[in-house]
Amino acid sequence: MTKKDRKNLSIIYRKLVRDKIPEIIRKHGKGASTRILDAEEFKTAVGEKILEEAYELYSQWKNDDRQEILKESADVLEIMLTALELHEFDLNDLLAKRRKRAEQRGGFTEKIFLENVGKASSERYEFQDHPAMIFSPAQKNKMVSLIKSELAQSEKAWIASAFYSPGITNLLVSDFIRFTENGGELRLLLLTMGNAVRPEYFTHLPQFVPEINLRVFHPPDVPFDQSPPDFHLKAYLFRLRNGSGSLLIGSSNFTEAGFNRNIEWNYYSHGEVNLPFDKQSPFETALAEFERYWENESVEITEAFLNAYETRWAGWQVPKPVRQEIFERTDTWGRTAPEPNDAQKEALENLGQMRDQGIDKASVIAATGVGKTYLAAFDFKQSDCKRLLFIAHRENILNRAMQSFREVLNNDDFGVILGGGNAVRGGSPSVFAMVQTLSRKAHLEKFSPHEFDYVVVDEFHHSEAASYKRILGYFKPKFFLGLTATPERTDGRDVLGLCDYNVAYEVRLLDAVNRGWLVPFQYYAVYDETDYERMTWRGTHYDEEELTQALANDTRTAIVAHNLKKFLPSSGKIKALAFCSSVVHARYTAKKLTGDHGAEAVALVGDTPELERIMAIQKLRDEKDPLEVICTVDIFNEGTDIPDLTHVLLLRPTQSFTVFLQQLGRGLRLAPDKDYLIVIDFVGNFRKAHVAPMALAGCTSAEQFFKSYKTNHRRNMGDLLPEGCFLDADTEVRRIWDDEIKRIMGRMSPDERLRALYLDIRDDLGDKSPTLTDFLANTHGADPYVFIKHFGGWLRARAACEEELPEAEARLLNTPGEAFLKYVETGLSPSKSYKMVVLLTVLNLPGMSWKSEDIAKGFLEYFLAHKDRISDYDDLAKFPEPENFPLSKVVSHISRMPLRYLSNTDKDCFIFERERGRMTSFSRWSRGTKKMLIFPAGAIN
Repeated sequence: MTKKDRKNLSIIYRKLVRDKIPEIIRKHGKGASTRILDAEEFKTAVGEKILEEAYELYSQWKNDDRQEILKESADVLEIMLTALELHEFDLNDLLAKRRKRAEQRGGFTEKIFLENVGKASSERYEFQDHPAMIFSPAQKNKMVSLIKSELAQSEKAWIASAFYSPGITNLLVSDFIRFTENGGELRLLLLTMGNAVRPEYFTHLPQFVPEINLRVFHPPDVPFDQSPPDFHLKAYLFRLRNGSGSLLIGSSNFTEAGFNRNIEWNYYSHGEVNLPFDKQSPFETALAEFERYWENESVEITEAFLNAYETRWAGWQVPKPVRQEIFERTDTWGRTAPEPNDAQKEALENLGQMRDQGIDKASVIAATGVGKTYLAAFDFKQSDCKRLLFIAHRENILNRAMQSFREVLNNDDFGVILGGGNAVRGGSPSVFAMVQTLSRKAHLEKFSPHEFDYVVVDEFHHSEAASYKRILGYFKPKFFLGLTATPERTDGRDVLGLCDYNVAYEVRLLDAVNRGWLVPFQYYAVYDETDYERMTWRGTHYDEEELTQALANDTRTAIVAHNLKKFLPSSGKIKALAFCSSVVHARYTAKKLTGDHGAEAVALVGDTPELERIMAIQKLRDEKDPLEVICTVDIFNEGTDIPDLTHVLLLRPTQSFTVFLQQLGRGLRLAPDKDYLIVIDFVGNFRKAHVAPMALAGCTSAEQFFKSYKTNHRRNMGDLLPEGCFLDADTEVRRIWDDEIKRIMGRMSPDERLRALYLDIRDDLGDKSPTLTDFLANTHGADPYVFIKHFGGWLRARAACEEELPEAEARLLNTPGEAFLKYVETGLSPSKSYKMVVLLTVLNLPGMSWKSEDIAKGFLEYFLAHKDRISDYDDLAKFPEPENFPLSKVVSHISRMPLRYLSNTDKDCFIFERERGRMTSFSRWSRGTKKMLIFPAGAIN
């Protein structure tokens, strides 16, 4: 066919047109094929033309084109006059009727928008009124949100799917319950295609949604022990309370993969109405076909059906491929050896660059499950160091770490254990040591301070404890690496300072989930009726005895058991870790779950023997063992891995962002056949109930949430979660969260908000007053500059937030000492500041008066130890051998610049006597106060 032939092909219209249109077409050199309609055909065509012209007006309305809107309005009026003429009316009749209708019902001048009639729902739904294509996984949770909104507006719903899994029904079961309890009729038609659906899934949903009508496609002439014909339907239909219908039809099965992980296309139309109004709309025809299958081709879930299907299902089971671990493995010389994953590759590159710059200590902050221990092994290997000291506080951590290093180094003899009854002597090339053992003088002094050239501390946030500090102060390695998931710890004041704040790599929990290094989670907030307002508040926590008495009751435990069974894992049995408020609460909960609710549970607490803990974890992980729940207090917050956990139960109030994310993180490790983690949080009117939603939104403080509130407050909280994650909260819980957030965002002054943040951090530090260094080290999402700027200095901020300042600090208010602190906090240049280095040096020197030579030595040592900053000192950077730079030049340099500008005025801290070569601190500064206030002030700048 030629180009000319293609140009002359017919364009099909088949619609009513204005009388002069054929003539206009012919004037353009085209042929127009027309015919005259009879009366009935004309009446039908006029109706369709009304819809066509109305749509064209709507399109131009959206384009906001004034002239086109006028033109299309004229077309609408023309067809409306034609329609009126068919019924023997004219324009005057129309205008008269318009005036009468306006008198009866008014016009549109008040801009009133009708949301609903009847009691307004307290639930929040995403309503979409226009047809749309829904693309998964790009539009995360879009399918779920649309089904939720349709259920909220409907009186009947019909769902048909070839496959079915709890990964999606978990997200909708509460909505199904509300829908049926409010009189809605729900029909769910499933299939046994490929014998893929686990038999227990067919009975689980009716157990929790008693009013649901559930059937399985299975024609009556097919015996139950045979598979029915393939049935690959995926349809979601809704009859709205206003009489219209909505449909969602496409490729997504009723599974978590079909909704959120697979590449799927679905078409959605809300309030579907066929243009000719002949009851043959796509919705009506789909519904009729559904009902035909329901009535004639499906069966109810009977014992006979289940027995037959269980046999078919068991015969089809084959081993599933194991999911790739957090590290990848390749075969080398017939032996499997680990390779770094993406996170570890990024961290290894940064660590290598730091060493190239002369940095000899660093930390890595990475969520549990990302592979910090393997990272340390990979870095030890790339560093060319030969002798390793790996420190941890639990023997099981040491054993796993040693095995990881042996795998990476391909050496089954690498390392020995020190601790747990094992003793080693100096000369051992690599040691994995328990901190409790190594910190004892008898063991520590067996080793030379230079015995190890690479030292690793796991769970680095403990390193401020005396035992750790004793060890870290003793050894002088070439490189030191601290590993932690949470530097913000009660027992971890300023731990990053031990690494000179060198953070080589940081990937927090929610970011790791987003990047696929941890599994996504389904978070369910269940309303807890416990009245926490009646309990005594002990400054940072509720009275333990009162809290235990309130939580350890039969009604609450029944609710816990009900919700535990309500939300199913992606495969296999329930494997839950329940965080309790006390030992008594843990043991009570385990006993009641086992004895009264058929969920076998065990309590593991601080005094539980190690062997008993190991056995309990093994039983929990064993699919054939009946144990489903471990109830615990604190001991599982860190250091113990159960990768295939399916549930985390938060059975106690959580007032700390850090603790909340820690406990969430215990269940997020990747594991075979684990698609998601279920988190069930019991939320009541306890203090700081806002912690959970704010933490899940990626914030580490209420103040950080406040900063993003203006851009996020109109968004659904679920939109702020990592990819593939889901949040659902009972109505009462949402009300509690809303009230808390409104209180923080609306009724609290800036002073009150900052004071609340300060007290939050103090709570996390065990009710110890935070310093500026704590703010720097603990990354609560709080910028210390906000406090300094708002209150006029850190000393003023503490005075506003604390009930009473220590005497030494109170004496500095309204004195030159306070003025000097403000100068250090805000006046010093943060780049190329020699005064900063001088301050750091003298704060680390003994006494209150120092020779210029002593200060110069510390000044020079600082730059030699921080080669990444040596360029700040031009003369030193240009010197051929910086290690041999003359000290006399340093004395001359600091005397001419930093010492001179830090001294000899009323607002300064020092007196500098150049002739004597000596700098002395003013007597108003005690050494403790100076170190406590001036050093953090310099660090902030």
